[in-house]
Amino acid sequence: MKLLTKREVEILHLLRNSKDLQTGKSLALLLGVTTRTIRNDVKRLNITISKYDAEIVSYRGKGYELEIREGDAFQQLYSSHVALIQDRKAITETQSENELENQIIKKILMNCLTDTSIYQEELAEELFISLSALKSYLASVREKIATYGLVLATDRLHGIKVTGNEDKIRFCISQYLFNHQSIGVYNDIFPDNEIKRIKDLTLHVLLSNQLQLTDVALENLIIHIEITIRRYLNNRLSDYHVHVTEQLKSTKEYKVASELIEQIKEVLKINIESEIFYLTQHLLASGRLYMKDINREEYSKMVSLLNKVFWEISEKTSIDLSDDQKLIDGLIVHLSVALKRIEYQMNIRNEVLSSIKNNYPLAFQLAAIASNKISELTKLNINVNEIGFIAIHFGVALEKKGLNQQELKKIIIVCGSGLATASLIRERLLNSYGAQVSVVETIRFTEFQKELIDKVDMIVTTVPIPIESNKIFTISPVLSSEDLKTLKRKLLAGNHMPDVANFYSIFKQDLFVKDVQLSSKDDVLHYVTNLMAAKGYIDAYTKQSIYDRETMASTELSNLLAIPHPLDNSMTEPSIAVCVLAKPITWDREKVQVVVVLSVPKHQQKTWETLFRQLYLFLIEEFGITKLISTYSYNDFIKNLSKYKEKNL
Repeated sequence: MKLLTKREVEILHLLRNSKDLQTGKSLALLLGVTTRTIRNDVKRLNITISKYDAEIVSYRGKGYELEIREGDAFQQLYSSHVALIQDRKAITETQSENELENQIIKKILMNCLTDTSIYQEELAEELFISLSALKSYLASVREKIATYGLVLATDRLHGIKVTGNEDKIRFCISQYLFNHQSIGVYNDIFPDNEIKRIKDLTLHVLLSNQLQLTDVALENLIIHIEITIRRYLNNRLSDYHVHVTEQLKSTKEYKVASELIEQIKEVLKINIESEIFYLTQHLLASGRLYMKDINREEYSKMVSLLNKVFWEISEKTSIDLSDDQKLIDGLIVHLSVALKRIEYQMNIRNEVLSSIKNNYPLAFQLAAIASNKISELTKLNINVNEIGFIAIHFGVALEKKGLNQQELKKIIIVCGSGLATASLIRERLLNSYGAQVSVVETIRFTEFQKELIDKVDMIVTTVPIPIESNKIFTISPVLSSEDLKTLKRKLLAGNHMPDVANFYSIFKQDLFVKDVQLSSKDDVLHYVTNLMAAKGYIDAYTKQSIYDRETMASTELSNLLAIPHPLDNSMTEPSIAVCVLAKPITWDREKVQVVVVLSVPKHQQKTWETLFRQLYLFLIEEFGITKLISTYSYNDFIKNLSKYKEKNL
């Protein structure tokens, strides 16, 4: 018997338990794929299930239906595969629950696009779970919806709906329904190739007004225009106070938004004139690429702000970046947009946040310090996603340390996330490979031309390029350790390994504790920091700074690990505590069982970076965390960590 894939079984499950026809769009959205993928899956499924007297019938313009001619044969096939999936679910229960919660949210938000509600019984049937199971998930779904400042309203008479501020509803829709898709997928959801027409007219208006956005910002703008149209057609309008509208009218972006609305009216025959301030805010909060977009007054204001930020960083880390003009210019361009985005409460999800935290820990620490100071000066609350974007700029500056630019292989970097991300990748490559690599150019995806392939040894790209070539290498938007390893195998010989720190003197034996019975993040932080303070390894100031850092952005990483550390450290000697819990606890979003608290003096920031990275690579990438939890004693842990040399490329 040919085994079906998990997605194929899910398609069968959806169709078998559906009272009505299921459209390709609906199946694609629920399973996170394109309608083309659904069509291909259905073709393969029909080859297999036809042997079991069943067939998926496609009704043009209506959807799919599962016809079962011989129940026993098909039921045997179906039941055996469902049992296999359930066995896998037991292994990844937490992940599966999270996926199901997200599917529930997606289904509810699909109805938000048309301002309709969905009933609990209907939703349970569509997701092939019991009504009681659905109700058990609704508490977590409410919490997730609440993070957007929205309320999940459940009513027997009116069903399930999301209520709250219109801008926040639109943002929530964009994040859950469209954040992981390409524009090609959106054409499956919106009518008559509407997305392409909106993209064409938007590019025309932006070009005529010489307003340039990053590829990511452009796509985000197009999706918000489409969401705006759908909500507008159902009389769900954004609302602004008079003082805000007067400010927006004086901007260049207001003129651009006005032209966009005129073009939409002409091309799509839809008048969204009342949404002009909403579109203006999106344009103001979109990523711009060049310093020329910043006026003199704004530039001076940003320089003054950054002088205070760099002083704060120097005081807390002994790292002076105040003479790095490229860093200053990059932050000015970024913050001029980001601070507007924060002021307008137009939150943005950072899809590479975990990669930044894991691969650039020192850069993220500097960004946390900088964000704390910016919040103090502007009275704006900077969330963890924004901290991650700021960290990219600090990553560029840190990677430039010790740069040696002699050529071996010519590389072009193609990036869809803006010049800051491209610059970070460039500096990471140059710093990692030293004299062996020359980065010829960093370009946006829209600037890429096929002829460039013949001019270089490799194209390193963060967005898929639909051209067959062994010179094209696709990486994550933040160049990870795994990407570097693959690049090394393709291009270069290995480099020397760094020196190993004296772990016995830093990892204190009297701070190594196992089988600790605690049930919350606060309890763990309280226990470990009190232990460190009682033994004289940290003082009250450093202890409080550990809490302050945790408040700014969670220090949970992944795979049961959290590494708390202070924003500012007043100690003179480094010390590290290792706490292994008896059972995993929920830290913020992730399960955590191993908590490593770092206390490294400000004059030893290079040691901090090395320790953080080495811990992460050993515990996560080399799976040392499983042995630390189950068998390692203090000596076992130190010996194995010391043996493991950080694989710097």
